[in-house]
Amino acid sequence: MRKLMLVAGAVLAVILILVVAAVFLLDADDYRDEIAERASTTLGREVQLQGPIQLTLFPWLALDLRDVIVGNPPDFGDAPELARIGTATASVRLWPLLRGELEIGTVTMSEAHFAIVTNARGRSNLEGLFADEPTPEADAPADLAGLSLGRVQLRDVGLERLDQPSGERMTVLIESLDLDPFRAGEAVPLRLRARLADADLAPIGSLRFDGALRVAGDLARIELLDWDAQFELPEAGLSGRADGHLELRLADTPQRLIAQRLGVTVDLADQNLELHLREALELRLDDPPAGSLPAAELIVAGQSLDLSGSFTLSDPPSARLALSGPRLDLRPMLVAGNGREGPAAVNGELDFSPLIGPRLDFDLDLDELILGQDLVLTGVSSRARLRDGLLELDPLAAGLFGGAFAGSVSVDFTTSPPQTRIHPRLSGIQAEQVARLLSDTAPLRGLGDLELDLSFSGFTPADILASLDGSGAFSLDEGALLGVDLRRLIDEKLTVESLASVNQAFGGETPFRSLSGRISAESGVVSLPDLELGAADFGASGRGQLDFADGQVAYRLDLRLGQSLVERLPGRLARATGGVIPLAIAGPLARPVVAVDLAAIAEGALQRELQQRLFDRARPDADADEEVDDEAAEPERRERTSDTLLRGLLERREREREPPPDDSADDSSDDSSDDSSDDSSDDSSDDSSDHRSEDPPDEPVDQAALISAAA
Repeated sequence: MRKLMLVAGAVLAVILILVVAAVFLLDADDYRDEIAERASTTLGREVQLQGPIQLTLFPWLALDLRDVIVGNPPDFGDAPELARIGTATASVRLWPLLRGELEIGTVTMSEAHFAIVTNARGRSNLEGLFADEPTPEADAPADLAGLSLGRVQLRDVGLERLDQPSGERMTVLIESLDLDPFRAGEAVPLRLRARLADADLAPIGSLRFDGALRVAGDLARIELLDWDAQFELPEAGLSGRADGHLELRLADTPQRLIAQRLGVTVDLADQNLELHLREALELRLDDPPAGSLPAAELIVAGQSLDLSGSFTLSDPPSARLALSGPRLDLRPMLVAGNGREGPAAVNGELDFSPLIGPRLDFDLDLDELILGQDLVLTGVSSRARLRDGLLELDPLAAGLFGGAFAGSVSVDFTTSPPQTRIHPRLSGIQAEQVARLLSDTAPLRGLGDLELDLSFSGFTPADILASLDGSGAFSLDEGALLGVDLRRLIDEKLTVESLASVNQAFGGETPFRSLSGRISAESGVVSLPDLELGAADFGASGRGQLDFADGQVAYRLDLRLGQSLVERLPGRLARATGGVIPLAIAGPLARPVVAVDLAAIAEGALQRELQQRLFDRARPDADADEEVDDEAAEPERRERTSDTLLRGLLERREREREPPPDDSADDSSDDSSDDSSDDSSDDSSDDSSDHRSEDPPDEPVDQAALISAAA
């Protein structure tokens, strides 16, 4: 035994002497070419060792490499190399290695850059990597039970993704990564600090990650435990944080990524969005990866909604989702920096490019959806889809404006600003609520139906009004026109005063039994080309425009008086108008000015006179024998009425054009009047006196237009 121990001691001494001699006498640089060749064969890529190589043997078998380059396959042209490593060190403890155990010491890497490149043929420079490595048997499970790994440290390591055909480039710069000493099956602290950079390596985002890593001894499961991450994209105005528990199951077919717990909070331009899982999210790592979201809580601006569905991480990504909840108020999300309603902008620009690619289908069911102060939808049920930047909600059913909404909405995010088109069918609605969308002053109220086909651009009221185009039709019952009291006009002016004096605002409202017509809009100006109004004892029809952007109205209304009101008119006015009074309504929507269109009255009277004369001349001779005396008198009476009207207009025109006569002229006029004895002249004088006794209009009346129309 003693001799045996002496022999073993002698052998050990020789080994130690040889190891020490190898450390001090061997130069690893002498084997540079052999190491590079072996590495190239193993990787299937050319490996260049341009810096010095240092080798230590005790107590760790350690290798220190500098300036290492790993190239690409031949058909990648001038693409960046697969890897450039400034400094890399790794070590293995010698004595455990002699016992068949692998105990790895600290592994470090710094000032390195890795590039994953896709060439014009669609090939990646990772294809064929480790091509000569023997394929492990499927039935031979991995065993990490004997693996002990020291600290892993990465400093200033870049990971780049480059697509050569498109030139798209994205780089993740790992400032630091620290993994504490590792043993299989144990939770190991992990810390990561990284930045996202553009093609010029300018930072555009940052990431901080703190958690723990646990790897099963058979590599069947890798977990990230109790992790917390913070991220920021300043140029996009986006920041947030996430936390949870992720589990990668490598033994499953297909492999699966399961989020047992996940919470994400995103802050975008002072708006808050949160997602919290109620049940585990599962992602199947198939081709393409696909996942399911059984149940989650989506919080939008503090409002809780239920979210579920499925998704596929294809190119482009797609999803089928269902969103439901009691209430969603979008007003906080539609406040621009200028205080007006509109989507929040980043640096003054609206970027909807994230909506161009994804393909989304979702069901929307909400008790209440608030889009604006006067735009509240209740009982919302819709099926929506997003394709190539076009969002379509069809069908869309909801309660709106006190009635029912059924129709469709589409928003085209490929244009700037987005183009919106709505085709609503509204029934049983409150008309004043619809009008308040366009102006603070509603021009009418009533209950009825409305069908529209409108398009507009932008989100602020000013932008919407300036770009509003389309058409539609409406029908209202038991309501009122606001801003003008036609009944007061009839009672105070038409039946007791001269029409020429009607040129003022009446305020108030005009009740009606029915109101219908068509609507057309162009560049924010709304036209009502064929309005029909029915009231208790009068009716009206009209045409004109409502400029909601400027708050002005310009309208022509023909007021049709009922028999009881016609009887209250002066006889001559009743005969001249036939009970139809043309009105011009213009001015502010809240209180427009109403004036009687005298030119239209004169033209109408003359047209009726001419038609009557033509009708009389066309009567058969058989009728000429009946009531000869009455018929002989009737043409003379109508001619005298027409002459009287025209003569009165001419005399008023002369009075406006000539200066007031002096006293002598008045006496001469009186004498001339006294000498007149003709019956028709007496009638004319009486009619002229009637005209002169009328009150002058509040504003000058264009008599030239009246004379021209009468002629």
